[in-house]
Amino acid sequence: MQSLVARSRLVSSACVLSLLGLIHAAEGAAADEARTAGNALLETLEVADIGAHVGETTVTMRDGVRLSTSVVLPKNGEGKRLPTLLVRTPYAPTLEFQKNKSFLRLLLDNGYAIVIQNERGTQWSEGVFHFLPYPKQDGSDTLSWIAAQKWSNGNVATYGCSSSAENQLALASENHPAHKAMIARSAAAGIGSYGGGTSRGLFYKGGVPQIGPWSWWYGVYGHTNRPKLPESLSPVERSRLAATSPATIDDPFEKNPEARAYLPSAGILDALAIPQSDFNRFIQIGPTDEHWSSVGHLQEGDKPRVPALHVNGWYDVGAYETVKMFEVLQSTPNQYLIMAPTAHCSMEEATEQSMVGKRPVGDGRFDYDDLYLKWLNYWLKGEKNDVVDQPRVTVAVMGSSQWAKSDRWPLPELNNVTYRLASRNGANSLFGDGELTASKVGPREFDELVSNPNYPVPSRGGGCCDPDVAQDQTSVEARNDVLVYTTEEFRQGQAVVGEIGVKLYVSADVRDADLALKLVDLYPDGRAFNLYDTMLRLRYREGFNSPSMMKDGEVYEVNIEGLITSNFFAAGHRLRIEIAGSNFPNFERNLQTGGDNFNETQSITGRIRIHHSEKYPSGVVFPVCATCVKSTVESTKASM
Repeated sequence: MQSLVARSRLVSSACVLSLLGLIHAAEGAAADEARTAGNALLETLEVADIGAHVGETTVTMRDGVRLSTSVVLPKNGEGKRLPTLLVRTPYAPTLEFQKNKSFLRLLLDNGYAIVIQNERGTQWSEGVFHFLPYPKQDGSDTLSWIAAQKWSNGNVATYGCSSSAENQLALASENHPAHKAMIARSAAAGIGSYGGGTSRGLFYKGGVPQIGPWSWWYGVYGHTNRPKLPESLSPVERSRLAATSPATIDDPFEKNPEARAYLPSAGILDALAIPQSDFNRFIQIGPTDEHWSSVGHLQEGDKPRVPALHVNGWYDVGAYETVKMFEVLQSTPNQYLIMAPTAHCSMEEATEQSMVGKRPVGDGRFDYDDLYLKWLNYWLKGEKNDVVDQPRVTVAVMGSSQWAKSDRWPLPELNNVTYRLASRNGANSLFGDGELTASKVGPREFDELVSNPNYPVPSRGGGCCDPDVAQDQTSVEARNDVLVYTTEEFRQGQAVVGEIGVKLYVSADVRDADLALKLVDLYPDGRAFNLYDTMLRLRYREGFNSPSMMKDGEVYEVNIEGLITSNFFAAGHRLRIEIAGSNFPNFERNLQTGGDNFNETQSITGRIRIHHSEKYPSGVVFPVCATCVKSTVESTKASM
């Protein structure tokens, strides 16, 4: 009897061992298949030879929502505890390193783990998407998850450009113990009320919604709801689907380029049958609405302490906001600002002869990869290098092939130069005689433009993501509803570096109107390249908390913020300011009725006067830096 029992136990044990073997084999096969499914990511990023252990998994947030997450480890990192670079993004996992694959290779070669996670409600992450969804909570939960992994040494840096930089700002205010450093590039849409900001993540300039970039972004990427993968899927099937079926959507404006002209403006995306998004809500609220406090921006009262590189370009739509944020953050240790002569997320693409759109800006090269690696090694590996000894501020002076460096912003060596607006016969169009003058006031006391919302002044370049962000503005300046004020030719080069102050005396025969300002570099051959633009909805002239309508004929003193640049005006160049009543479709048209605007379809044509008499001295203040450009020989070549 005992022998039968023993024999039975042996058989049972053999069956169990056999079953366990099958299970282990199946698990191994599943893991192999998951890695195979993830190889598409490695191959797309051209790191399959040095990267390993890639696969889509889910990380569970505190409310139970699971976020799609991919992990890449260096092949030689098996069994090691590694420092980690975290990218949180709404886009396909391949996008972040698509333009800079060399940096990804550099990271893997230097023993970094890479984690790429999709924000909730984007791609194959669960949950409902709202702009910057829970960057503090989800970001913190992800940092804690990384620190607990067997391949992690507990030190994490965040990295990214645009959306994947914006979510870093609020997360940094959590000061999570694993969050050792950050590299935030073109991150201004993550700034809410911080430092007194009123752009609300770049949704506004001067209270005017930027419908051009945002209707496109929400039309393509920002849908609140989207298809989700079934919860019952196996990890292998999830990896396969995530690798082969990115959640991409066609640009709705490609076939309907005139759709932004739809009225009312709140219905632009509805008219294209675009799924619901935050755009539908944001367009109907003002810049001081309480709702903005619930968006995942860096807000007033936040106290970020994470060591940070803030990197942006002077042609980025958020250049002004980035610099204003840094003005506040510079009192915090280990905050650094780098401003390149480039557009949105194009910093690392600069060359010896950099072009921004149609404009040559000179040598914009900068060794970002070396800087980023030193930064990460210092904070995540404890490497002793000189990265924290660099100047706190490093900014390119466009058109000079040079960089200005300082430990403070604004630069301490600036000299403010005031130019008055003037004209003799009228500043309408480039064929008028509008002047920016430091010495005299013209005989004419005001210039007048007609603002017709049905015939708006067109945007030419500018904005966010136009590949030709810098363009010749001659065709815009030829319009009679654009006032053009220009300096004399500079006999010697002038470097204008910083925020431009604008004070105008304005009257109008409508209750509300917009002022669109544009800063321009006028070349000796007549090309007029835009540098930066801003807006002000005149109902907000006394502050965004105190909107009020205008009275016909009454003259108001108006201070306009938001113009900034770092530009070398070489000898023979001239500086120009354009003033118009619209800049469409980059910005929403003001229908000038004094109503809500977003829900209106009828408009009123208005006459706007810019006064520039002795009584009403409209003027512009330029911060000139005499020491920012050390030699004009190469600078002159760069500005041709």
